Amino acid sequence: GTRGYFMSNDEIRVFNWCAACQARGLDAGPLLADNVRTCAGILRQVNPGGRIYVWSDMFDPNHKAHGNYYLARGNFTNSWRGLDSDIIVVPWYYNQRAASLQFFAGLGNRQIIAGYYDSAPTLVTNWLNAARHYTGICGVMYTT
Repeated sequence: GTRGYFMSNDEIRVFNWCAACQARGLDAGPLLADNVRTCAGILRQVNPGGRIYVWSDMFDPNHKAHGNYYLARGNFTNSWRGLDSDIIVVPWYYNQRAASLQFFAGLGNRQIIAGYYDSAPTLVTNWLNAARHYTGICGVMYTT
């Protein structure tokens, strides 16, 4: 198997409108939590022992895990309940870096800091300063 897979549960602009989703009777957050649990389960079956990564935004109440988000039906609060502690979260919202790092550290997830392509790469030093207080920060990447 491969060393790991990166799930793409990020920047969801339209969500929870189709008949299949609505038949579940779940708000957006619990529905996304179920989806990420299912995806992680599939990855564990096809690649036992492999790492699993996910972007932070849709699971972060400091970023997009709330109500009134684009054309999503419902509220993304509690989406983070679908993240097992072995899923590595990749936070990328520079302006909320301290709050995001604290939130996912509090959930017990390891994190890889992701600098973003429209910002200066040197800003990673501010991420690293914000991350000093937390264990489980296991890397940095620059998103191209």
